[in-house]
Amino acid sequence: MNDIDAIISHEIKMIGRGEYSGRDLVSSVFNVIRGRRIRRAIIISLILALSSMTAIGIFTLGRFVSQHNFAAKNTGNSGAIGSGDTHALQPNLIDHLISDYPVTWEQSVGDLTAISKAGGIGDTLGGLTSVGLKVTWQVCSTGACPTSWILNVKNNTGDIVTANPALMIFVNHEPLVSSSRPVTVTPGNSALLVYTFPEFTQGLTVGSNSTWQWNWFLTPAH
Repeated sequence: MNDIDAIISHEIKMIGRGEYSGRDLVSSVFNVIRGRRIRRAIIISLILALSSMTAIGIFTLGRFVSQHNFAAKNTGNSGAIGSGDTHALQPNLIDHLISDYPVTWEQSVGDLTAISKAGGIGDTLGGLTSVGLKVTWQVCSTGACPTSWILNVKNNTGDIVTANPALMIFVNHEPLVSSSRPVTVTPGNSALLVYTFPEFTQGLTVGSNSTWQWNWFLTPAH
């Protein structure tokens, strides 16, 4: 039973007992209806205010994230550039060829998927300039093999550069294996591209007296 029914029922019972409350029944009904409308308006206002506050909060959070550039920068899975982690790789430490064994540059590309010429340290391809290269060697069946290559590339242009650089390894000037890494670099910044070749320690045979060459080039984006 709602409020209006209760008022009417109460008045009918009093009349049935021969009593009269003196209440204006019409005014009482109107007061109940008006109270309902007021409560409904208050509830709707609260819902609208809560929705507005939620929308403003989401917009403010999105703007804050955008301004502080929380989007991850692609550094070739090498660790965060400029990170406080002492184990993070720093581009400024790879500014030339770093290798415990001889490695020379190969002029021929050696890959049919290439969309650029072969590059070495100091060369610019697609807006990216190779600044340095670090080669890590591990023991393999024929002695020492280069299992990890870290190429430091820098964007010296005024535009954002997105590319898919590949690194090719040659043995005795013959192409052996290659790998590519997609990367996006903002103007003035660097990226470390890490190329790993575990196959050298997993059965890939190379002569103990072999010579090693390398180059990098651009390939189509996947």
